[in-house]
Amino acid sequence: MKIRAHSPGRYPILILELPSGELRAAYHEAGYDLERTKPVGESWLYENAIGRHSFVEVKPPRELPAGELVDYVRRELLAPGGE
Repeated sequence: MKIRAHSPGRYPILILELPSGELRAAYHEAGYDLERTKPVGESWLYENAIGRHSFVEVKPPRELPAGELVDYVRRELLAPGGE
């Protein structure tokens, strides 16, 4: 899957692109469990998340297996000097 964007802060929300092309919002409180994600659209990503809520677009999108989402957040987003 690809990480397309994330929210700033201590409990980042990730916007993921699944292999099917579908975009989903994955939440810290749900442990980034793909079964507990919310579908979102491409327009919502740019108009709402990035446009209104200061999400950071990941360019190019970061590809990784679903099982590595929690580690990615800890290592790349929450560690000092991360994205």
